[in-house]
Amino acid sequence: MWMLAVDTTTKNASVALARDNEIVALVAPRSEEQHSVQLFRNLEQAVAQAGLTLCDIDVYAVANGPGAFTALRVGLTVVKGLAEMHRKPVVPVSVLEAVCEAAHARGLLIPIVNAYRGQVFAGVYEKREVEITSCAPERVLTLPEFLTALRAEGIRPETCTLVGPELSAWQAQIASSPFAFARREDVSPVLADAVARLGARKFARGEAVDALHLEANYVRRSDAELLWKQK
Repeated sequence: MWMLAVDTTTKNASVALARDNEIVALVAPRSEEQHSVQLFRNLEQAVAQAGLTLCDIDVYAVANGPGAFTALRVGLTVVKGLAEMHRKPVVPVSVLEAVCEAAHARGLLIPIVNAYRGQVFAGVYEKREVEITSCAPERVLTLPEFLTALRAEGIRPETCTLVGPELSAWQAQIASSPFAFARREDVSPVLADAVARLGARKFARGEAVDALHLEANYVRRSDAELLWKQK
């Protein structure tokens, strides 16, 4: 089974090609180009490395959020279009779950991703062997608000690991929080390979959807929705 995985939820857009759970190609150029400009080139480069074309892909996996609205929509729109064109299934994957997949740590993991505007997307997951289970709704808050809420909900710093691609940027806020002495692990901002591995397991469990039912997991409403709500 050939799976093509896409992550455009952050500035570090990436594409991975996997065959039967093995990563065959990973394309993650460091570029200032917009995702809408580079994504098709990255997709074609990934499949070309295996001597394939997009027609040969059996299933797609895509990080469906949370993430930056415009970047997130680029990946979803492209995957949705390809899946519909070739009549292939799609596996949606949470980027926070992908962060946990990319981490070496096991046990209770607290994935943290930059949501900009001074906020983070964050969640609580349990990772045992290769199984990752969500333990709480994903949310968007300032990091101090989120960590304070975790402690109030009974999560003890010594029992968990904070994981994320930009933890060093939040060092001061973590140090002044109840989780100052919690374990931490930085992960790569390139997540398409983690999306592919998760996608393969989810596909095996029957968690794929067709292109029509692929939806974004925004967590936070868009500016347009917020402005409309205020009127």
